[in-house]
Amino acid sequence: MQGGQVPLWTPLVVALLGIIGVVAGQLVNAHREDRRWRREQVRDDVRWARERRRWAEERESETERYWRDQRLRIYTAFLAAISNLRVEMRYAGDTLQESAELDQPRRERLLDLAATARDLYAPLGVVGPADVRDQATELIRISAALLGGHLVDTAPLLALVRNFAATTRQVLGTEPKDPAGPSTESP
Repeated sequence: MQGGQVPLWTPLVVALLGIIGVVAGQLVNAHREDRRWRREQVRDDVRWARERRRWAEERESETERYWRDQRLRIYTAFLAAISNLRVEMRYAGDTLQESAELDQPRRERLLDLAATARDLYAPLGVVGPADVRDQATELIRISAALLGGHLVDTAPLLALVRNFAATTRQVLGTEPKDPAGPSTESP
């Protein structure tokens, strides 16, 4: 070998070391990129799981609000119908004390109010818990007595109406924070 010449194996070794260095650098970078991608994937999975939970809670909350509004509408309509029937029954009771029979318009009004209360009872039975349904059933049963033309005391009906109203307020979560309790005055 002459003094100025480089042996053949030296450039080959240098080229081989360069190729190995490039490949090793690529492998290290690929490993780092994989770790970064996995961290981002885990972070995204956590974020999406949190978003799905939030969406599910929002849907559940909207559903609860919808059914609460439906119950409120149904309970209020039934309570109004049964209260109107009770008031009309009270007037009819006063009429029966004074005379032997109800006049036709009063009887028709009572029948219309009773039909309205019965019509509103069906949806109440679907959306209401058992105690609300039982109280509504009792209200319908007691209100039917006067419709037969019998003289009845409406005071028990008033107590049942108030009890029904208190139960529905409790079910709906609208019970007033009155430490004195419910009023016992009659209208």
